Formats: sequence, structure tokens, C-alpha cells
Amino acid sequence: MTLPRDREEEFRVRIFTFIQDQIRKVIDMYKVALNMLESFVQDSNVQKLEEFYQKILKADESAKETSRIIEMEMGNVGALLTNKEDFIRLVTEIDEIADTVEGVAYRMVNLAKMKAKLSRELNNKLLELGDMVLSTLNRLREALLAITLNVNTFHQKIRETEEHEKKVDDIYRTLDLAILTSDLKIAHLLLTREIVWMLEEIADTAERIVDTLRALSLTIF
Repeated sequence: MTLPRDREEEFRVRIFTFIQDQIRKVIDMYKVALNMLESFVQDSNVQKLEEFYQKILKADESAKETSRIIEMEMGNVGALLTNKEDFIRLVTEIDEIADTVEGVAYRMVNLAKMKAKLSRELNNKLLELGDMVLSTLNRLREALLAITLNVNTFHQKIRETEEHEKKVDDIYRTLDLAILTSDLKIAHLLLTREIVWMLEEIADTAERIVDTLRALSLTIF
């Protein structure tokens, strides 16, 4: 006889497997955006950036298809799954990262079309910020992979995600001030600040996801 708790555990693991696939797709999408950022820094070739942007749009649709599957799964499970609201929040927050990545890519294309040229200092700091955001997302993914397997690893990855998010904050503050005091044209300055703010927002969303994972972990470990 299968007990309700055993069924719930089975459903939970199944949904986490889909969510792990969702975050993988979103991180792959972010990596394309990071390649796009490197291309922008090197030569600002608009055609190349638009090709990257199309790849991001396809990756975004794939990630959203996974989130729709997860929603259907949770709808089928119904009341058998406790903390359903936390799972919905988790999927929504990962979706928010994908939306923000798409927004960053769109703005990079337009910044290149405006023929904006950033200083070497700004370019280096921009790449540093992008790399640290990726490190934050990787730690988040590792926490998601560990949540159904190992409590110690899970908590370690949660701490690492938060530590990397703080590093993102530090880089962001320095970079934002450097942009404000640069000699960029006002339109270029505002668009660059938006890109930088959105990159920082991705790390902030990762930190919010960590809080959601903590709440879910209370019913697992």
C-alpha cells in the first residue's frame, strides 16, 4: 500500500526534477547573454549581437515551456502536495530571471545600434559583474540539485549563493558610480545603467529564490 506521504515525496522529487531542468535552461540562456556582452565589449557588431539575441529568445521560450509543464504537473497533483505556493513562487522567480536576461540582451542590441563606446574600465567592470552573476546562478543551481539529496551540501550552496550575491552588489555599486561619473552621452549612460541594474537584479532574484528554497527545505529534511 502506498501511503500519502510516500506519494507526496514522489511528486515532490518529480517537480524538483522539472525545476532543475528549468534553471539549467535559464543559466544556459544567461551564458549566451554573457557571450553577447563579451562580443559587445570587443567590437559591438550589431549583426552578431542580433544573432545572439535570437538565440536568447529561443532559449527563453524553451525555459517557459518547462515552467508550463511544471504548472500542469502541480495542477494534476492538487492537494497532495504541501507547500504548493512555495513551488509556484519558485517557478515564477526562475521565470523572472529569464525575463530579465532577455531584457539585458535587448538593451545591449540597442546600445550597439546607438554606437555607444564604453571605456576600458567600464568594459572590464561590466564583464566582472557578468561573471559574478553567473557564479551566483551556478551556486543556486547546485543548491537546487542538492535539496533532494544532501542537507549539508544544500545549506553550503545556499550560503555560497548569498556570498556571491553580496559580491555582485559590491561590483554593481562601484560600476554604477563609474558610469555616473563617465563622459558617456546621456542616452548611452541611461541605457548602460539599465543593463547593469538588470544584471544586479538577476543576482537579487537568485537571493529571493534561496529564501523560497529554505522554506521548502523545512518539509524535506
